[in-house]
Amino acid sequence: MLSLGAALLAGTSDFLGGLASRRAAALVVTAASQLFSMVAAFVLALIVGGDVVARDLWLGALGGVGGALGLLSLYAGYSVARVSVAAPVAGVGAAALPVLFDVATGGDLVMRAGAGITLGLVAIALISLERSDSTASVGVSLRYGFGGAIGLGALLLCLSRTSDDGGLWAVVPSRVTGGLVMLIVLAITRTNFRLPRVALAPVLGIAVFGACANSMFVVATQIGSVSTAAVLTSMFPAATVMWARLIFGERLRRVQVLGLGFALVAVGLIASV
Repeated sequence: MLSLGAALLAGTSDFLGGLASRRAAALVVTAASQLFSMVAAFVLALIVGGDVVARDLWLGALGGVGGALGLLSLYAGYSVARVSVAAPVAGVGAAALPVLFDVATGGDLVMRAGAGITLGLVAIALISLERSDSTASVGVSLRYGFGGAIGLGALLLCLSRTSDDGGLWAVVPSRVTGGLVMLIVLAITRTNFRLPRVALAPVLGIAVFGACANSMFVVATQIGSVSTAAVLTSMFPAATVMWARLIFGERLRRVQVLGLGFALVAVGLIASV
């Protein structure tokens, strides 16, 4: 339930990111949301409590760098090919990296859970697929997608390796370093850090929902399987598609409907273990 909640919040945050990017530069939106989310993450960490462990702080900081760079790569892919190739690769890769690491380090997978995780990875790819009106080559889009997969997967992996009694303190440095990375990119690209008022509300939503999603994921890995939490959380494209359908009236493609069906079956298989 925590992982599915994280997926819902992450998907909502992703949708708001697209909405805000229509009103301001995507780079500014990402940077502002990272900075605002530092406050949200700190408040959540105070509420939940837990021990402040140095190793958890370092893991969070490292994961934050990966997450910020992953978002940069993914947004760059969106700018040239929308979601057609980059998003499926990033979504599946982000889910697969923690799973593969967990199995490689001795984690146990029940057969039904393994089948559910495999089906979940397929579902993530199908849900994320969109038509593209871009002329960018598939090879370029794949590179952006792999960049997003490595970065976001590294964030989930680092957060999943934190101590069980560390609360949510690892999420705070992840947002701090993520914000610093974005500020550095803004400085390098000489982008004017100007956020219009019309984009403020969506950016605040991105910050709060993103921090809450990361926090729920951390708690899910502390009390359950890393593999299960990673795959279910990475089903966030389903929430993004849902909001696009409800708000903008976008129609679902058949392949996306198929992906949603696979996702429901995957959740059932994983939850039955």
